[in-house]
Amino acid sequence: MPDSLNDLFNSDREAYEFFESLPMFIQDRIITHGEQIQTKEELSAFANEAMRDGLSLDQYAPIFEDETDADIDLM
Repeated sequence: MPDSLNDLFNSDREAYEFFESLPMFIQDRIITHGEQIQTKEELSAFANEAMRDGLSLDQYAPIFEDETDADIDLM
């Protein structure tokens, strides 16, 4: 088992690609708490928790808004 986030990324390309696909502010939170993450499952759980937390912060609200909804005419 990897001992650190870097070890995980070096041994599991999919984990690194998942990390790279995340928004920058989630990547920053993961790096800050990297000592707690040693598996893909822990990485995914931490990312999901950080995204959920981000939904409640006004500064990140625009990231999660979908402006295209207002342009759809259902009639």
